[in-house]
Amino acid sequence: MSGVYAYSGTGISAIDDKGRLSIPAFLRKDLVASSDGRTVCIGKHEKWDCLVGFGLSRKIDMLAEIDREENNAIARGEDYDRDLASFKKFHSIKDLSFDASGRFGLPDGHRDKGHLKDKVIFFGTGLSFCLWDPQVLLDTTVELPVDRDEVKQLVADLGKKK
Repeated sequence: MSGVYAYSGTGISAIDDKGRLSIPAFLRKDLVASSDGRTVCIGKHEKWDCLVGFGLSRKIDMLAEIDREENNAIARGEDYDRDLASFKKFHSIKDLSFDASGRFGLPDGHRDKGHLKDKVIFFGTGLSFCLWDPQVLLDTTVELPVDRDEVKQLVADLGKKK
């Protein structure tokens, strides 16, 4: 599980009637390696109207980030609320198992937090990846370098598979 894992690429998955979706193949190899198995961590993104995903090793890195933030605050003579920082990073994270084809069940509460309906766009963002509802992504006012035509094409291609 040691090492740095970089998630990159774009893909799409449908959400079935039971709330299951599939992690695209381009993300699965690093997820398996970073989790020593088939576990994905999914939670609400801290800034955007989407979900964020990563492997188990990222949780260790997040704890190290909190340690650094606390040490930097102490060095500056400032207060640091470690509990609040931990809450912000970890409160919505769920560890979910996925099968060999990447399929997993998304808890209803997470579906609501991510504004997900019937499709999910996966965007690799380096240390993690985002799970967006395509329309929410297209409607977002957050300044992201998203190729709108690519999003529309992914949705169209998924529709052709049905």
